[in-house]
Order: sequence, then C-alpha cells, then structure tokens
Amino acid sequence: MALGRLIGTKFWNPTLNLKNAETLLSMSKEQVSKELPNLPWFIPVFIKNIGISYYTTRYVVFFPHVVGSIVWWNLYFFQLIPSIRRKYKKFHRVLGRVLMICALAQTISGIGLAYMGNSSTIKIVSTFLAIAIVYCTYYAWYYAAIAKDIPKHKYWATRLVGYLQTIAFQRVFMFALMASHEKGWNGLYPPLNENNGSEILKNIFDDSFICSILAGIYFTEWYLAGVYGWTATTTTTKTTATATVTAASTAPAITAPAEVLGEKKPLLKATSSSGSSNSSK
Repeated sequence: MALGRLIGTKFWNPTLNLKNAETLLSMSKEQVSKELPNLPWFIPVFIKNIGISYYTTRYVVFFPHVVGSIVWWNLYFFQLIPSIRRKYKKFHRVLGRVLMICALAQTISGIGLAYMGNSSTIKIVSTFLAIAIVYCTYYAWYYAAIAKDIPKHKYWATRLVGYLQTIAFQRVFMFALMASHEKGWNGLYPPLNENNGSEILKNIFDDSFICSILAGIYFTEWYLAGVYGWTATTTTTKTTATATVTAASTAPAITAPAEVLGEKKPLLKATSSSGSSNSSK
C-alpha cells in the first residue's frame, strides 16, 4: 500500500512532490477541514517533519530505497514457490541475484535515511537490522554460488526473507499505534493538543521500528524452528512416555522369589526323603 502511494505520487519527480507538500502545508486549518475533511491530523505533521526531507536533503538515498523496495516486494515470493525452483532453475538463480542486490540497496539506503534524520532510536535499530541483513545475504550467496550447498542456502535465504519483513511490519505497527491513539487509548502517548503533535508522531514512528524488528526476528526464528523440527521435543517426549506406560501395562507380571518377598520357602530334608524311599522298599 505504501509503495502504491509512492508510485501514485510519482516519487521519481521530487519537484512535483515538493510542490504538493508545500501547497498542503500552506493551507490553513479551515481550508484543510473544508477541502480535505478526511485527512488525518498526522499527515501534515509527517510531511512537515519527515516527508519534505525525502525529496530534498535525503532524496539521494530515498530514491534507491524505494526502487529496491518495489523490486523486492513484487518479486521475492517467486523464490519461495517450490515448483518454480524446480522447473525454472535459471530464473531462480538470476532473480535471486537481483533480489540480493535489492536487499542490499534497501539496507544501505535505509542506513542513509536513518543517519540523515534526527532519531537516535531509528539510527540504532537500523544499524542492527542492517548487520543482520548483510550477514544473511552473504551466507545465502556463499552457499549458493561458492559452496553449492543448497540446504544451507535455503536456510539463510529464508532467514533473509524473514528479517526483511521488518520493513512491512513497521507500517503495520505504525498504523496500529496510530489507530490506538486515535481511538483514545492514551496509555502510551499523551492526548493530542495543538502543541504536541510532532512529539507524538515521532514517538510512534520510533516505537513502530522497535516493534517491527522484534516481530521480524521472532516470527523468523519461530518459523525456522518449526520447519526444521526444533519444536517437536514435546511431542516426542509425550509419545515416548505413552509408549512406556503402554508397554508396562501389557507386559507379563514378574513374580519375585519368595525370599525377596520375605516368605520362608519350605525346606526339603534329605533324611525324610531317604526315609520315605527306604520305607517304600
């Protein structure tokens, strides 16, 4: 949805977008209420504090970030379809190289966007995410191109896809946090007034990045644990315990010797036996 909006506003034309942003910001509150009655309060605040810089000082990193995102998010899922991997191996290899370049383009430009901004939180989170993305990209490439170890390549490529979901999760969490504040849940952020809109938006923007990177890592690790059977321990233990109980219930009873049970075993005296034998004679 975010990429569609950027394409619709012609992100490749910074002059046009800057003009549209300045036009919106020059409107009075009465004009905005009359001409754009459904415009959320945070849109003008976002454009003023963040959006304008995308088409001015940060455009040099914003443009490759968007281009890399468009290619990645529209094509990466082809790599996850087993039938395509089997039938069209050359396509899989070529697209894989393109997507790795896009992943690095998003990561490097994302670092640029973060460090040209003013948020220390986003700088820290973006740095840790970039390290993880580069690490996964390297091993996904190494095991495919050098080591020719496809299972390991698949492992690292899957982790790369999972960690990059952070970008999508950021939009989801930002919407969720914004919606919760709009609905009156002010446990995280103070009620909106004429003076604190910028501060609220900045905090929501920062918090959405923290939530998204944690969600991306959690979901990726849980998914891989399930795929590789690392969560099957409980089932195995339960099955083993059930088998043990069943075996114990169906096994034949074992009677302990009388001595062990504390009972006295009758003794057969040799004399009495021999006496019986003599009398019989």
